[in-house]
Amino acid sequence: MSIANLKSKASSIAQNNSSSISKKIEVFGPKSMPTIISRDLKVEGVIVSAGLIEIEGTIKGTIRGNSVILREDGIIEGEIIAESLSLRGQFSGSIQAKNINISSKARINGVIEYNLLSVEDGACIDGQFKKMES
Repeated sequence: MSIANLKSKASSIAQNNSSSISKKIEVFGPKSMPTIISRDLKVEGVIVSAGLIEIEGTIKGTIRGNSVILREDGIIEGEIIAESLSLRGQFSGSIQAKNINISSKARINGVIEYNLLSVEDGACIDGQFKKMES
């Protein structure tokens, strides 16, 4: 049988069985881009993101994100609610996060609610720690 005959036979089989052929369509939400608050930016208010938020600037307010990183030069005064949080800069306020990593450069003052906590030697912390109930 020639290739042309095979193609036409396959085409006719596909047309006859079109009711039994199904397509799987997967819909994914838009992937969020990282949000970066640069060193020279000052923000007052609420920041909400389903993705990563990196802060090198100054924030006064509430931050809600899946993953939040406070860089060494970053300053936050307010509230952070996140799944994952990395603190390297200056923070004052309250935190609710499942996984918190506090680096040796961090300066923290406030109430910290966590599920998993990691603190490097040299971190400056003046506050209260509360383990989240699972």
